[in-house]
Amino acid sequence: MSSSRRRSWILLTAIAATLVFSWSSISGLNELVELQQLPDDPPIILSETKSNEIVNNLSTNKGSSLDTSRKSKSEIANDASLNTSRTKFLTKVTTTTSSTGSIDQDEIDTVANIPDDATQRGTTGTNIGGVKQKSGSVGGGGGGGGGITKPTVTSPLNRVKQTTPAGTASKGTTCKASVILPNTDFWGEALVPGYDNRPDTAEECCKLCAEYEQKGIPEEDAVDCNLWVYCEDKELCGSTYYKQCWLKHLAHPDGTAPTKQGPDVGWTTGLMQPRGIRVEENGDIVDPTDDRKYHIVITAQGPATHWQSRVHYYWYKKTLKKCEAAGNCHMGGWTRILHSGEEDDLMEEMPTFVAQQLPPEHPSHGYIVLNRPWAFVQWLKEAKIKEKYVLMSEPDHVWLKPMPNLMVGQHAAAFPFFYIEPSKKEYLPIVQKFVGQISRKESEQMAPIGNAPTMMSYSDLQRVVPIWFNLSIAIHNDKQAAKEWGWVQEMYAFSLAAYKAGLRDIGLHIKLMSQPPFDTTLDPYYILHYTYGMDYTLDGVFTPGKYGEWRFDKRSYSQKPPPRNLGEPPEKMGNELVRHLIHAINEATNAIPGWDEYVKTGVAKEIWDGVIRG
Repeated sequence: MSSSRRRSWILLTAIAATLVFSWSSISGLNELVELQQLPDDPPIILSETKSNEIVNNLSTNKGSSLDTSRKSKSEIANDASLNTSRTKFLTKVTTTTSSTGSIDQDEIDTVANIPDDATQRGTTGTNIGGVKQKSGSVGGGGGGGGGITKPTVTSPLNRVKQTTPAGTASKGTTCKASVILPNTDFWGEALVPGYDNRPDTAEECCKLCAEYEQKGIPEEDAVDCNLWVYCEDKELCGSTYYKQCWLKHLAHPDGTAPTKQGPDVGWTTGLMQPRGIRVEENGDIVDPTDDRKYHIVITAQGPATHWQSRVHYYWYKKTLKKCEAAGNCHMGGWTRILHSGEEDDLMEEMPTFVAQQLPPEHPSHGYIVLNRPWAFVQWLKEAKIKEKYVLMSEPDHVWLKPMPNLMVGQHAAAFPFFYIEPSKKEYLPIVQKFVGQISRKESEQMAPIGNAPTMMSYSDLQRVVPIWFNLSIAIHNDKQAAKEWGWVQEMYAFSLAAYKAGLRDIGLHIKLMSQPPFDTTLDPYYILHYTYGMDYTLDGVFTPGKYGEWRFDKRSYSQKPPPRNLGEPPEKMGNELVRHLIHAINEATNAIPGWDEYVKTGVAKEIWDGVIRG
């Protein structure tokens, strides 16, 4: 499948999911959808905030479920029936806004108000460093400075100053300074289409980009050409596209993968100084005496993330062993945040912090991702970790190799998601509701990220998390924002929260995480994210959007764990990551004792001792 078709298929999946979410909200009907990226967690909403951010008028529709059981040929990885349906729970919400339609900024910046008696609503415990501990008051201090302090919206010291916003080419940029990528095509906002823009050479196309200025637009909202694409190979492009010069703009060109790349691509791409001019401050300098170890945190609840957490933890332990043997290892401790409010049968197998669900006096509804920021709020109140840095990860991440601390100085590092676009001009009025009256250029300082995988300092996380929680509630209760951002609204909340907390110049690392089946090679990635279904014919042909004769999809195991020894992918299937994933799951399920009984009951009656043998 070509890169362009791949990107189109993923984008159509995201658009379809958003349309379903929007249509369902309007019609008030329960809609059953199969989403490749829909989280596994059960429906919980968390909304204990200050003042009138509390949800005032919620009604919950009970969702029904639809089982679609299919059986593929004997070579299929899933030898159990496939339950591919996902339930969308719907809500009617109201949002408190000012007379101008903006969200009250003071309320968003306020620290989430966690009840002092939160730990009395069920059994709460932590299993830190392998020793289970009962929790004290949630309001107590934690490691790294004693609890959460009120976040500031001003940029903290020791951060990078930029003479131009991220993604903007500074005036005076010459073509000698641009990065030339032959046999490469990039997408981006088309400023000047190439249909009638046909200079004779790529150099002339680059010059047009360097000299481009938007007319009739306020300077603060105008964008520069920071990307050009030119076709100088008539045989590869065809006569229709030959010598077309497209002038484009990308908010984050260094965090965007090419649309197409390879010897069969006739386009040449030029990137015009993608990050602007940086002025070093102390935040860019890594202190050689600084301990760069980071603590890994995942959030989980329910049967799907139960087995995924066990596989994740196995590969964390194996990768950590390899990392420590190599020396100068940055990988540190590990915590599962369990947001069920109750201890489970894995408390003795892996370090676990139990977070409480929404207090019963608050109504709940079905945007199921809002539990994540609430769980982090509680964890930060009590966390006792020795690392200065934190990597937020997920249960369905498999470690591929040891990962160093990717941060530049104290600047956060994260994986960029192409469908998170807070700087998109159509979204600016929505973004302004939550962060104030910023310009479009200023909006490009918001990183296209969610909370995972993201790496940042513990102190920055303390600033971001309360705002993330409050913004998640505010965005979900805003009809326009919820409609436009649909099922990824909590990811937008994290991006906006990082901006409001003063985090700028977040490093974007495409190599941080792979997402098969659309990524295909093990190198250069550190983590494998198995969020998408993987479908192939028995001849190894990829069949996106269509059930394959061989397939693996984590949603097939939403209620019970996968069996040991999943079937090998077709011999001619060339995707290294898909094959590695099956081998990785098989290795973990064979190493963890009692897995066969675990598959039958879903209960971990035998506990893995955490020792990597061999």
